[in-house]
Amino acid sequence: MIITGHRGALGTEPENTLRSFRRAVADGCDEIELDLRVTADGELVIMHDATVDRTTSGSGEVAGLTYDEIRSLDAGLGEQVPTWAETVDAIDIRFQAEVKAAEAIPMLAQSLKSDPALAERTLITSFHPEMLLAMRAAFPAASTGLIIGRTPPAAEVIARTKAAEANASLCGIADLTAAAVADLHAAGLAVTAWPVPDQSTFAEALALEVDGVTTDNPHLLRAP
Repeated sequence: MIITGHRGALGTEPENTLRSFRRAVADGCDEIELDLRVTADGELVIMHDATVDRTTSGSGEVAGLTYDEIRSLDAGLGEQVPTWAETVDAIDIRFQAEVKAAEAIPMLAQSLKSDPALAERTLITSFHPEMLLAMRAAFPAASTGLIIGRTPPAAEVIARTKAAEANASLCGIADLTAAAVADLHAAGLAVTAWPVPDQSTFAEALALEVDGVTTDNPHLLRAP
């Protein structure tokens, strides 16, 4: 069972910061989920929203700000918005990298092509099939996963994931069943359930026999 820290340890630390990622590692995560966008001057940075307003001391669109401008902002508790490159250097576990902007795809593809070990520990994800198809075209060896919110019947999940040429389905746990997970496995797909905020939901995920879970609170899942 792969435990993935959502934006690091979102429940306890400023999201998508090195502090949050390190906390997730300390809390026992096997993988870090993060979000990729590109600055006005072409830096691949970690940011969920299209703007910096919610998570930093600044305002404006990520795509309209330079790296230096974004770097000058407080991302919470004195943290800075990290780049993909420094995150890769700082964190040595697996990554679940959600592509939020199409401009990130060629940059991410080049990063993975130049570092096979990094490619091996990175799953590229998106809610949007076209993003995953573009990633597949840019880097055919990529491991990719389609994120699905409210989980439809298994046949639809399989069809949508296969159409996106993805290897994994990341499914909302509320509508996921053990039979559906079995069907997805039979179709050759890995299955991640989300969100898994606490031990009781984690127990549900274990009973479903999914391959992984995504959580804001990894410290709760590893509790005795």
